Amino acid sequence: MLPEQATTRIHTLWDELAAFSAHETEAALGHAWQALSELIGAQQGFWLGAVRLPIDGDSLGGWRVRAIRRLDANADNRQILKSVQQYHDHGIADPITLAQVRQAGVFRVRLLRDLAPPDFVSTPAYDILYRSRHIQDAIFAAFPVNADAESYFGWYRVGPQRALFSPLDRDLVGYALRALKWFHIRIMLHYGLLVAKAPLTSVERRLVSLLLTDRSEKEIAADLTLTLATTHTYITDLFRKFGVSGRAGLTAVWLGKPSGDRDRASL
Repeated sequence: MLPEQATTRIHTLWDELAAFSAHETEAALGHAWQALSELIGAQQGFWLGAVRLPIDGDSLGGWRVRAIRRLDANADNRQILKSVQQYHDHGIADPITLAQVRQAGVFRVRLLRDLAPPDFVSTPAYDILYRSRHIQDAIFAAFPVNADAESYFGWYRVGPQRALFSPLDRDLVGYALRALKWFHIRIMLHYGLLVAKAPLTSVERRLVSLLLTDRSEKEIAADLTLTLATTHTYITDLFRKFGVSGRAGLTAVWLGKPSGDRDRASL
């Protein structure tokens, strides 16, 4: 049974997340990660969106990371994503990633030691991914948004003398995230990983956030420090990516559940 104080904090977090508007997805993502980090005593972590591509004979079953955000610091997320993609596109996969891929399709929260083979700490992969970064332990949570897309959260305990995460820490994360399918969908939409024809750039994500407010196209151009003509071109291209004809259609994607083929990750 989970401690009452912890579940009360999680219930409060659910209410807090529901209060964030659709255009505040980035802020909501950071808030959720930080609140749970404080609950389980984590110092670093990430969110990532993965999609399954039709790649025959692939060791990862076609799964590829298509968006990533470090949530603990001002990390270069574009460089991190590029490194991860190059790593996987060359057919290289660490045992933790392979274990996650084998379990794809179900909601799961795993401690690092639940996923790692017995000799993992003596491998080069452990040296590169964990020891060199002073990571003592990790928790990974994966939510299957649909058959071809998953939303991942990760937490790290960093630095010497840090205790390992406990099964209770794992269960608290699972309890908090299992009830938030709508939130996982919103994050994936924000990064263009469900209905957009390609992942969104950072400018496009800012543009979506502004289009989900009542700001005019002229005001949006000023916010982005772009000309009105350039902004209009960006908006037109963005609508095309989402297969909608205007702001009403874009808003409907955020507020309702996409249907048919648009409910699949199409990258």
